[in-house]
Amino acid sequence: MKKNILTIIVLAATLVNLTLNALMLFVYLPNAQKMNTLITKICQVIEMELENPIPTQKEPEVLATDLEAYVVGTNMTINLTKGSDGKQYYAQVTATVMLNKKAEDYATISPLMTSQVESIKEIISREIGKLTNENFIESQEAAKAKILDALRTEYGTECIYRVVFGNYTCMN
Repeated sequence: MKKNILTIIVLAATLVNLTLNALMLFVYLPNAQKMNTLITKICQVIEMELENPIPTQKEPEVLATDLEAYVVGTNMTINLTKGSDGKQYYAQVTATVMLNKKAEDYATISPLMTSQVESIKEIISREIGKLTNENFIESQEAAKAKILDALRTEYGTECIYRVVFGNYTCMN
């Protein structure tokens, strides 16, 4: 008889435990989901990457046969920003703009390359002129990217594919 009463007490305690666990699940789960949503929103506000910090969007590769080169300036001399030594340095750059012949607006952008050479030179000079002699060589790729973005924004096109420097030297 004692075994049966003990079994009933253990069974009752197990049922109470199961009921309390189910109650906790329904009480805490919505709060945990709200907290997860809040953390996600905070991370988005401070621009933290949750999945992959490496950007997944890459520009589509364009074949070399689909590119057309426009030499914008040969041996352009550009004033650089004064560096820590206070001396004036100059950059000598030969710049070429590569256009994608397969782009939708190629027919409208291509004639602009020859007629607006001075405007393109100004954009190139402005972006390279922000550099100092100390960071001139290291910032070559960054300067190309900024020039490319500025040209795409100026002309409102993705037809401009790349900016290439044939000659990129710094002189005093």
